[in-house]
Amino acid sequence: NLSDLRAQVAANNSGIRLLHQLVEENGLDTVEAYMHFIQHNAEMAVRHMLKDFAAQHGTKTHAIDYMDDGTPIELTINIDPDSGSACFDFEGTGPQILGNLNAPPAVTYSAVIYSLRSLVGQDIPLNQGCLAPIEFKIPHYSILNPSDDAGVVGGNVLTSQRVVDVVLKAFKACAASQGCMNNLTFGDSK
Repeated sequence: NLSDLRAQVAANNSGIRLLHQLVEENGLDTVEAYMHFIQHNAEMAVRHMLKDFAAQHGTKTHAIDYMDDGTPIELTINIDPDSGSACFDFEGTGPQILGNLNAPPAVTYSAVIYSLRSLVGQDIPLNQGCLAPIEFKIPHYSILNPSDDAGVVGGNVLTSQRVVDVVLKAFKACAASQGCMNNLTFGDSK
């Protein structure tokens, strides 16, 4: 949809303008330093949470949930209690499907970063630092890492929520939600 693309371009242009303004007011060195501080703080918050979890529950945790068609989303997390790093291994996740609920890896990364930020127990800005201590293993041609020609439009709104459920379940954080963003799509034959 061209309107969506125009809105994205406008948002990016606004961000560029505001970033230039921030640099003019504070200097590039200061802005870059604070960007680094924010990411480092997020990384350390996640590392601390992972170390705490490992101390209380062990260094390995596992969870599985299923899409409505029975496709499994399986996650094993191995935590290094010394460094606070972890491997999120989605081995056992079901193969890509013929429908549109496949999710490219970026959707899984987004679901994991959201979950980690929710688990840290402190208010931090959402940023890439949250993923710095995380290694991902996502099987090729799975529902979470499909081929380039697989349907993915529903993966962002449905599969992503199921990934969040699996991550939170692995961390014993909460019961599963309904695994859906309640996305409603409608249209006509045109």
